[in-house]
Order: sequence, then C-alpha cells, then structure tokens
Amino acid sequence: MGIGMATVMLFLLLMIACIGWVKHLTRNYTLLQQQALKSLRKSSTNSTQPLPISAVPVEVFAAAISKFESDNSITKT
Repeated sequence: MGIGMATVMLFLLLMIACIGWVKHLTRNYTLLQQQALKSLRKSSTNSTQPLPISAVPVEVFAAAISKFESDNSITKT
C-alpha cells in the first residue's frame, strides 16, 4: 500500500513539474496574448458604434410560455 501511494505522489509531483516547465516555456507567448487582449479592449471601448441589444423582452418569453402551456393542456385533455 505504501509503494502505491508513493508512486501516485511521485507521479503527481512530476506532473506539477511538467506543468511548471510548460508554463516557463510559453511565458513569452502568454505575454503577447495578454497585450493583444488589452489593446483589443482599448480599441473596442473607443468605438463610436452602439452595440446592438440582443436581449429578448420578458413579454416575448411570457407569451411563448403561455402558448406552450395552452397547447399542452389542449392535447392532454
């Protein structure tokens, strides 16, 4: 039982080391991506075009639910 737990512990430590190594190798790419996202956010906040509202009004949902319930009550009786 001790050998199995030691094996699992060793495996987990190696996985942590591997993840840290990959993080170290990709740090430059990560920094470039973060800078690109920051510049994209800055440019999108400066746009003068209004964003379209994609939310559906509550009345539409209420009408759809009541229609669905009325259809189901007719077919059940």
